[in-house]
Amino acid sequence: MTAFRTAALVTATALAALSLSACKKEGVVAKDESVESVAKKVDESGIKPQPGRWESSVKIGKMDLPGLPPQAKEAMGKQMGATQTFASCLTPEQAAKPDAGFFQAGAKDCKYDSFVMAGGKIDAAMTCDRGGQTLKMTMAGTYSETSYDIAVKSQGEVQPGMPMSMEMSIASHRAGECNGTEVSAAAPPAKP
Repeated sequence: MTAFRTAALVTATALAALSLSACKKEGVVAKDESVESVAKKVDESGIKPQPGRWESSVKIGKMDLPGLPPQAKEAMGKQMGATQTFASCLTPEQAAKPDAGFFQAGAKDCKYDSFVMAGGKIDAAMTCDRGGQTLKMTMAGTYSETSYDIAVKSQGEVQPGMPMSMEMSIASHRAGECNGTEVSAAAPPAKP
């Protein structure tokens, strides 16, 4: 899984989780639950994210791929610390009733080992199974109804026998109304 695809997965998950941001309840807590189950809990909470244009930036702080050829390591080193940006559009319809695609964009075959979101803080652990390869992610950070800032750590295999670990940060904020240049919030952004 590329770093950008991992970032897209986390961004879609974080956008979905924003529907709790104005929650007057204690929040949502889940353990060993599917993405669909957590999405249902969020939907039943009745709290919705603000629709509009969400601008996101992703910065890879660390990536370790033992056994990578020297040329690939050099190219990867140039990506470290660089910030990638993209914008997504969350429509009023998606904000009012997010469907499974919104919550699962890039999260097929994933489940939450734990998910806690309350009081402006998020702490979650997710496991994804991609064709026999396991990716484990943790996410921790802060959120409001118009922004979030999340640190992500992931470990897994790029291919059998080739381990990978990565740390990245993702920051996003609502930047106004959609203008038609964004990617859909229900689909991961294409690699620029």
